[in-house]
Amino acid sequence: MFDCIIVGASLPGLALGAMLSKSGRRVLLLERKGVAGGRAAPWHRDGYTSLPGIPRIRYGEKGPFYRICRFLGWQPPIIHMNRAWVLDTHGNLQRITVGRPGLLRAEFLAPLDRFFAWRLLRALRTEKLEELDEESLEEWFVRNKIRVSLQKYLRVLACESTHCTTLDRISAGETLRSFCKAFQLGAYLSYPRWGWLPVFERFQQEIRSNGEIRLRTRVESIETRQGKVVGVNVAGRLLKCDCVVCAIPCQQLFRILAPGVTTSEYVGLCTQAKPSMGLIVDFALSHRVSGDKGLWFFLDPPAYGAFLSNLCHRHAPVGRQLVSFVCPCSPEEARQPEVLQTLEIKIEANLRKACPAMETALEWKRSHLMRMLDSVATRVDQTRKDRPGYRVPQVEGLYLVGDSTFAPGSSWDMEYESVLACFERITGQGV
Repeated sequence: MFDCIIVGASLPGLALGAMLSKSGRRVLLLERKGVAGGRAAPWHRDGYTSLPGIPRIRYGEKGPFYRICRFLGWQPPIIHMNRAWVLDTHGNLQRITVGRPGLLRAEFLAPLDRFFAWRLLRALRTEKLEELDEESLEEWFVRNKIRVSLQKYLRVLACESTHCTTLDRISAGETLRSFCKAFQLGAYLSYPRWGWLPVFERFQQEIRSNGEIRLRTRVESIETRQGKVVGVNVAGRLLKCDCVVCAIPCQQLFRILAPGVTTSEYVGLCTQAKPSMGLIVDFALSHRVSGDKGLWFFLDPPAYGAFLSNLCHRHAPVGRQLVSFVCPCSPEEARQPEVLQTLEIKIEANLRKACPAMETALEWKRSHLMRMLDSVATRVDQTRKDRPGYRVPQVEGLYLVGDSTFAPGSSWDMEYESVLACFERITGQGV
């Protein structure tokens, strides 16, 4: 008999399992694949290691990921990625800073632009940004007469934080919240100095200290009786527990849970949610061509990337480099192979333009479509109120964790906010 069974060894599932185990709960984590990590699970080729989507730590030591680590008695060293490069549509490469002092160090902003941006930032501190969630960034630009250079800065942030690229669908509220929080905390993005594999290992070690992890184990169904969860069925056998946490995309929840046990509204929120998609392109380089440790942004097509091996040397063999780029795309683009091929060609051309030294360094490249960058895309027609909650209504002891939920924040932030919220609801203990 387990206190808690977690379905899915995604990063949120691992993190929550580690916290519950640390608090004295006996945890069983079940994962249908042979490796932990979920959508962030690593892949390997010729001595290179990459993680799809460039998993990031948002807001550094002041963000939710680090709060989880401190609870576990661990403070992993991280590398801050506040400085970035932007390659605009004219082929100009310019440096910007995200976080503090942020806008004051964006090279494409003239002094008048910086003054305007500073006034705007001060005004946003007193504005209720939740009221702007259903207003598009395009509408907000027009209504506030935002200068073109500042529009470019905010589009860069929006692409990275929401994985939405069209101005009429990007939520102004979500973008501006991320913008303001980064400035207030003085930190925006970070990366584990030793990579993500030690993070996976630490979470799993904590779970195993008071529980069990079973890979290649498929959950057939969640068992409920009289409005209360009693366990999960695996290979025709009922594994009993006091609570079940689903660390899987909300769209997959009702493959293992009978829809009739909860409300039709909750079923609709889960099954009708639309994910964000993206093309991931990795470049293996035969020698070092850059020492940069920040993000690189392209405006055409909207994409962001990083020299992963500069952030953690374990991503590439000694003396070589690995570069990874994420290009968010629409479902319509994802269904057209010729469009994806064009995006890949443009990303490579942009990278060669931004870093000419890679012309003679490219060993191979790998591209693949990630059909779920975020479980639920953050858009004006899919705001927080359109995402399901942590508790499954009418079923005591059943929870949902991850970026499917109505947790606050943006990509690679919502997951950990949901972990903290679920932990508090399960244990009654805040962090």
